[in-house]
Amino acid sequence: MLFDQSTQSSYLQCFNGLGNLFNPDSLWPFTSLKSTALLRVGILPLFEKWAHALDAVVLYDSQASEVSLDEQIASWSHEGHELFFVSVNVIPTESFVEKLISLAKGQYLRSDNNLFAFRADFDQPFNASMEKVFFGQDCIHLQFIEDLYLNIGSEIIREFGILTHDRRSEFYSNTNIVFGDQLFVGQSVEMECVTLNTKTGPIYIDDGAIIMEGANLRGPLYIGKNAVVKMGTTIYSNVSIGDYAVVGGEISNSSIGDFSAKGHYGYLGCSVVGDWCNLGAGTTNSNLKNNLSSIKLYDYRSDSLRDTGLMKCGLFMGDFTRTGIQSMFNTGTVVGLGCMLSITGFYPKFVSSFTWLYNEGNETYQLQKFISDLEVVFLSKNRKLDKKLIEKIIEINQSKFKN
Repeated sequence: MLFDQSTQSSYLQCFNGLGNLFNPDSLWPFTSLKSTALLRVGILPLFEKWAHALDAVVLYDSQASEVSLDEQIASWSHEGHELFFVSVNVIPTESFVEKLISLAKGQYLRSDNNLFAFRADFDQPFNASMEKVFFGQDCIHLQFIEDLYLNIGSEIIREFGILTHDRRSEFYSNTNIVFGDQLFVGQSVEMECVTLNTKTGPIYIDDGAIIMEGANLRGPLYIGKNAVVKMGTTIYSNVSIGDYAVVGGEISNSSIGDFSAKGHYGYLGCSVVGDWCNLGAGTTNSNLKNNLSSIKLYDYRSDSLRDTGLMKCGLFMGDFTRTGIQSMFNTGTVVGLGCMLSITGFYPKFVSSFTWLYNEGNETYQLQKFISDLEVVFLSKNRKLDKKLIEKIIEINQSKFKN
C-alpha cells in the first residue's frame, strides 16, 4: 500500500514516532486533485511503477474508489498476501526494492528522518514492537515539484527496458530516419518522415499516437497513447507527453499531462504542465536567468519562495489552466489550477488557483463559470466531467491553498 500523511487508514497509527511521513502538499498544485500515486514520472505513474517492480497489487487513496483502504487490505489478507507499506513519493529502484522485500514483519525502512517503508503483520497489524532498518543509499523520491521533471530521463531509460522486455515493436514506415536501436512503437501508431535519435536515450511511442511529418525527436522520450505530435515539432531529451496530449513547437526537459495541448510554436523547457491545460499559440517560458543564479520557486506549504539550487527551472502549471496567445512566463513560475491567463507581458512568478488575468485587471474565476466552461472542454474531447471531480474542485476552491 502506498501511503502519505493524508492516507485514510487505521494502519497509520503503526507509524507514530517512526519518522516523517511524506506530505503531498509539497507537490501542489499537481496533487491538488489527484493522489501522488497517479503522477507520471517518465512513462508510468507511480502506482504502476510499483506494480511492475513487485508484481503485486498496489493500493492507494483514490477518490474513484467506493471501498475504503482498510476494507481493501482486509479483502487481500484472506488471500495470504504479504503487506508492505511504501511512502507514495518513492520511485522504485532495484536497490530499494531489494531492501524492501528483505524486511521482516515489524521492520521499517528509514533514511535520515524520513519513513519510507514498513512491513506489517496481517495477524498483528498494530503490534507495537517495531525494528528500524536504515537505507544507507540515496532513495530516489519526489520531494518538490521540480523533481517531476528532473527524474524524467532516468525513469524513461529504466522503464523502457522493463516495458519492452519480451515485446516486439510494431512496424513503422521506412520513410522515417532512426538513429540507434532503442525505439519502441506501439499499436496503430501513424508516423511518416520523422527523425528519431535514440542514441541519446530510448524513445517509447505508445498505442494510437500520431507523429506528423517533419518532427525531430530525441530520446529519452515518451509519447503517450493517442497523443499527437504536430508537423515540424522539435522535442529534445527528457520529455514525457501524456495520453491524448497535442504538442508542437520546441520542448525540452518537460512533462505534459493528459489531454493538454501545446499545439503551436513556442518554447517549453524544464517545466511541468498538468492535465487538461491549453497553451495558446506562441506561449513560451524562460528556464534560465541571464545572471545564471539559482532559481526560486513559490512553495505552497511555506507560502514563500524556496531556493531550488537549480540553474534551470521553468514553468509549473496546475490542471485546467489555459493561456492566451503569445503568453510569456519568466524563469521559475508557478501557476495554480483552473486559471484563465491572457496578458501580453510577463506573468507574475506565482498565480493562485482560479485566477482570471487579463491586461485590464485581475479577478477571480468564478467557480460556477469555471465548472460550466470545464464541462464544455470535456465534451470537446468526448468526455464527461465526473461528479466526484466536481466535488473535489469545489473542495479545493475553498481550501487553504486557493490563495
